[in-house]
Amino acid sequence: MRLLDAWNPAINLTRVSDPLERATRHLLDSLVAAPHIERLLPNGGKIADLGSGGGFPGVPLAARLLSLHDGLSMTLIESIGKKVRFLEAVTAASGLAPRLRVAHARAEDLAQGGGVRFDVITARAVAPLGELIRLAAPLLTPTGSLLAWKRASDEWGVELGAASSFIGTSAIEVIPVGASALDGALLVRVTPHESERVRARV
Repeated sequence: MRLLDAWNPAINLTRVSDPLERATRHLLDSLVAAPHIERLLPNGGKIADLGSGGGFPGVPLAARLLSLHDGLSMTLIESIGKKVRFLEAVTAASGLAPRLRVAHARAEDLAQGGGVRFDVITARAVAPLGELIRLAAPLLTPTGSLLAWKRASDEWGVELGAASSFIGTSAIEVIPVGASALDGALLVRVTPHESERVRARV
């Protein structure tokens, strides 16, 4: 958080200034996925945070998960140079490198490269769910999962419907977050490998 405070005035990583609200909206909100990732990857695996920006949820998840599980790694994917430099500073200070690393790239470019694929991809405040699926699916292993942070709202119903028409309802699981401080928060797990529609397109 000290690095976030130092860099924020220059590159606008977050608009939340109150320390308690920041802890709730960023740290607690990021960490709700930790037990789900532990269940998905009991034997280790590769995680990526898509559009990592200010480091949420990727950095808090890396601090929690990589310190407990030697077989896990985290890649923070970010396309904007000034945010990449912030993430590199955080990575250097974390003591978690090389299992925590930064990729300065767009998701589309990584997919075209045909390189590493990830077992879990996280995404928070990046894009509508349908677009996230299009970006993440080519970067996932054949049995990988996308975990997306969303909020219950009238607009969410429309967003979910659009994503379901693209991938099918069987590949989407909406998980209410059981934390009173995060009212309305949802964690959405998408498994593209379970959708014939996505396999035909990627």
